Amino acid sequence: MASKLIPRIRPFGDNGILISYDVKGYSETACKTVHALGDILRTQEDIWTNVIPAYDSLMVTFNPMMTKADSALHNVEAAYEKISKRLPKSKSKIIEVPVYYGGQNGPDMQNICKSSKLSEDQVIKRHSKITYRVCLMGFIPGFAFLSETDKKLHHPRHETPRGLVSPGSIGIANWQTGIYGLESPGGWQIIGRTPLSIFDSKRKNPFALKAGDMIRFVPQGDPS
Repeated sequence: MASKLIPRIRPFGDNGILISYDVKGYSETACKTVHALGDILRTQEDIWTNVIPAYDSLMVTFNPMMTKADSALHNVEAAYEKISKRLPKSKSKIIEVPVYYGGQNGPDMQNICKSSKLSEDQVIKRHSKITYRVCLMGFIPGFAFLSETDKKLHHPRHETPRGLVSPGSIGIANWQTGIYGLESPGGWQIIGRTPLSIFDSKRKNPFALKAGDMIRFVPQGDPS
């Protein structure tokens, strides 16, 4: 890797290992490494019970009745050494996510236009030209936290969150962009909405997206 960014790898509780980077804001290097390491560890199903990525950290857990803690730690360190010289290319296919930007679907679009000094069309173009990584899932079922959006579009959260944000809403919060999987309170700046069902508990696979996926927003015409 071109960067010398080195993670801290340490035991976390009785049956966990935390791999974390000391970075400020979004680090593409840290994020790519976290997901590449997660991909390797997921193939070791006999060792790991959970592999949970975030923006700049990865938590893995193991069954202490089956795996010794020092052996698990050594396994993670060996996996990291394997990718530290050259990151493997992502095998994730790009998922296209249709979006209706602005209007009733994007009530905060004008906030972004004002702070960025861009027209609505320019905001849409900048937001949709990036191929994003789904970095992690939380804080509600199906909420997809994505990689950094265009720097011109960075904008703080609302000081007072909305009481209700519609499912499929796409928002910006500081440097992040994300998708609401469920109807929920939320403080992100909402610029659009996708008609895709991001989370449905009645489906065999409730989640339309998972951490590690690559997505691209596809602007749609006026839904009316």
